Amino acid sequence: MIQHNEASALQSTQVWMPTSIETAIEQMSRLGSEARYISGGTLLQIQWESGHRIPRHLISLELIPSLKEIKVAEEGLLKIGALTTLAQCRKHSTIQTAQPILSQAVQSIAAPAVRSRATIGGNIMGGIGDLIPLLLALNAKLLVQGEEIEISNWLKSPVKNQLLTHILLPATKESSFFKKIGRRESFTAAIVTVAGTITKTDLGTIDDIRLAAGGGDNKPILLDETEPIIRGKRIEEIDWKAVFASIYSEFKAASDDFVSADYRQKAAANLIISELKNLLRKGGTVNELQ
Repeated sequence: MIQHNEASALQSTQVWMPTSIETAIEQMSRLGSEARYISGGTLLQIQWESGHRIPRHLISLELIPSLKEIKVAEEGLLKIGALTTLAQCRKHSTIQTAQPILSQAVQSIAAPAVRSRATIGGNIMGGIGDLIPLLLALNAKLLVQGEEIEISNWLKSPVKNQLLTHILLPATKESSFFKKIGRRESFTAAIVTVAGTITKTDLGTIDDIRLAAGGGDNKPILLDETEPIIRGKRIEEIDWKAVFASIYSEFKAASDDFVSADYRQKAAANLIISELKNLLRKGGTVNELQ
């Protein structure tokens, strides 16, 4: 429910409805710091309820069809428009076929009613969305105002009020996992979220690996200091104690009134090791949600 003071603030906010990417970017350039892009609006709603000032201008992206497209491009990349809702990510046949782990993971993000409005672009642009660790592990690339940039690089230096138009993912069947632990039901805020992908040679040696952690208020990161400890080895050759210590050290988790950073770091390390062992012994895609 919108409170009286929030409703009054909204009355002084002007909503713009561009019908093309070019017009949206032009409007943002003209309106400057007084404007924000808005799609599903779920993140902005949370920020307003937390006391953040409502901007004078909202540039709605709802009328730009290309921001809702989902297709496998000619170069073999899965191309997802930033305005694709989380519910569509869950149900769309192209995503289910090209990157099933993404489709499966979405069911743990927010409540069903929120997933029908929240977008994959909004989950990314907030900087701490629960899907970001999985996108890091999948080596996702972002199209931001026509420029292609790896999500890991974008997270290091995001530019405020730039327009994310599409997410690009490899359409592959490499082994992958995603796991989120919340305090109660699956749609609560995450204590920690982890994800990873691996490829193996015919002899069982790990050819490549990408690991990531984040979720909740934790800054999502690619665990690129831990990956070399595992890369190039068979499962029986891996020093799992060294892997645990590396993840614990590399993942700088946040503390709050309910969960300590120490707990989150230990949980992330244990989860990643457990899921890696599952993948290495059985192969395939793992998606366990709690």
